[in-house]
Amino acid sequence: LHDARLARRALAALPPDCAPASTGDGYAIQEAWLDRIDWPLAGYKIGCTSDHAQAMLRADGPFPGRVFAPFVFDSPARLVAGDWIRPAMEGEFAFRLSADLPPRADPYGREEVEAAVATAHAAIEIVDTRFADFVGIGVHSLIADMGANGGLVLGPPVADWRSLDLGAAEVVMTIDGVEKARGTGAEALGHPLAALTWLANDLSARGYGLEAGQVVTTGTCTQIFPLPVGSTAVATHAGLGRVDVSLEA
Repeated sequence: LHDARLARRALAALPPDCAPASTGDGYAIQEAWLDRIDWPLAGYKIGCTSDHAQAMLRADGPFPGRVFAPFVFDSPARLVAGDWIRPAMEGEFAFRLSADLPPRADPYGREEVEAAVATAHAAIEIVDTRFADFVGIGVHSLIADMGANGGLVLGPPVADWRSLDLGAAEVVMTIDGVEKARGTGAEALGHPLAALTWLANDLSARGYGLEAGQVVTTGTCTQIFPLPVGSTAVATHAGLGRVDVSLEA
């Protein structure tokens, strides 16, 4: 997986003797991969927070993946096609933390997690799996593949986001000005903060925590769309603004 990411090369599958057979296997591979990565950890993505994504990938629930600092971009972002395998775009809500949420025995509640958030952002997750068959490879392999994350594009920080109903806030995704899909924050486990709370507790149960300054993107509200070379994707979020990303030759 590490070599494939560096070489921008798609794999058919992992070798049979180390292909993950469970969610736990997927997490173990993802965490072992960290030992080979020199990039600073910027935060996390949450996959499969919507019913559509879970049905597409035949997943029982959400899963996290690490997001690394060299692949977090401010909007408008200009990407070079040769730096990616097969990038696709998802319109999402993201949060940046102002306080730590360390691992502990007691679960975190939503109000406690909300209090640890500094800013909200319009975001586009760049999905760039290391597997040639994104859907057919299976969710356990996607978990191993850092949750299929390639990168993240963030819109400007919004400090007064608590005045917004992010569950009802609409996200519209266009590519080259043509609308592809629209949805609301409710796609992310009912509300983006519900997804963030799920992540804090999922990580805590496995001995990990979230840290101040990290960013978390909470799952697609617009489904997923490939971005052709020469095209621009725009996600417009009610109350948070817009985020733009172009793919250049």
